[in-house]
Amino acid sequence: MARNFQGPSSTSTTTPAQRSAFRLFEEGEAAVPGTGLGVSFAEGRLPLAAQPTQATTILFVIRSAPPEKLAADFNKTDALAAQCAQFERSYTTSMPDAGAAPPPTTYEATLVPAPPVGQQAYATTQKAKGLGPMDMGTAGLQVLAGTVSIDMALTVWPVNAETTARAVDSMAGFARDLIDEAVKNPPGAPQPNPAGARSPEELGQLLQGVTGGAGTELFVTPTDARVVPGTPGVAPLPSQAGCAYDDAAYYGTLAGQATMAQGIASTADKVVSLEVTIISMGTAVAQPYPFDIRTSAIKDCPSIQANVLGQGQPYWSPVEPLTVQLDADSRHGFRYQNSDGSGRSYVRLGARRGTLSVEVGTMNFRPLAEGDVQAAVDSATTIIRQVFANSGL
Repeated sequence: MARNFQGPSSTSTTTPAQRSAFRLFEEGEAAVPGTGLGVSFAEGRLPLAAQPTQATTILFVIRSAPPEKLAADFNKTDALAAQCAQFERSYTTSMPDAGAAPPPTTYEATLVPAPPVGQQAYATTQKAKGLGPMDMGTAGLQVLAGTVSIDMALTVWPVNAETTARAVDSMAGFARDLIDEAVKNPPGAPQPNPAGARSPEELGQLLQGVTGGAGTELFVTPTDARVVPGTPGVAPLPSQAGCAYDDAAYYGTLAGQATMAQGIASTADKVVSLEVTIISMGTAVAQPYPFDIRTSAIKDCPSIQANVLGQGQPYWSPVEPLTVQLDADSRHGFRYQNSDGSGRSYVRLGARRGTLSVEVGTMNFRPLAEGDVQAAVDSATTIIRQVFANSGL
């Protein structure tokens, strides 16, 4: 059995308490609170070098919402920054029904000068309490610009004024590019529901109804539901590219003609964290369906050139097909590694019944150990089956 919206909880304590207004970067699932159906978000990584490392990869979360929702995260930060530049934050993470919470992890944070970017911005450094001046830390930059806020982090080593300034300048440049793109493509009026497609709210309810299989506990958090948008600023791969997994081409074909809902599902121990996308196609979507084209493009591929929204164009190699036990009109499943030599494994599964498709994949920030691959496949399979069952298909 599983519970919705009751995943591992994290609480924080800030000293002095007034400094709780400042956000410190929290990668992955910890960045999801504060989104919900009223706030869209995307997370990803931006390599700054040909051979990216922790110190040359910007981690980011972008939120899009009405300005008043986002501005709440920046209330009073300018005034507080002038009063005190240093604070501590302790995090305690607890699992439901797991008994006593583990000891908290405490970080020392310092506010540092932020370049002029957006309407408001502040920058921080943070590192675990007790580390010395030559140890590794994180520089962070938070930016507000109208209907967009950007939460960024870059590893710095050692933590000093020079390394921090370089990191903050790099993140500010990235933020300016994102803000320019948002200005060029402002949010429009809500799109009408495509004829023949389920409403975004209906799809969100299908995801909320996922309960996990026997012996499996899944925590499910819906994050977004809307008419499928286009992908402005993200070009598809060349049409002749073989073995391609191309989000830009896929969503570009569905834009305005289908609805979607997205969410995050994780096991209680957070060993497996999955992103879920449900799509309902309208009557205007022609056959062969885009999902089937996507599936055919990666069939029997030993490696795949990907074009993933929020992640750029990673090259996946090696790629191994998975046996997908799903009753569906079309399906795919594969295990892969990034070509960076890290040896980290990920899985992706997808299936279509009629005009409804479900895709589930390992989140980029949570690669799988060898012994956890099958658990991820089983969880993804369970999610797909239950979404179809909840839909009445």
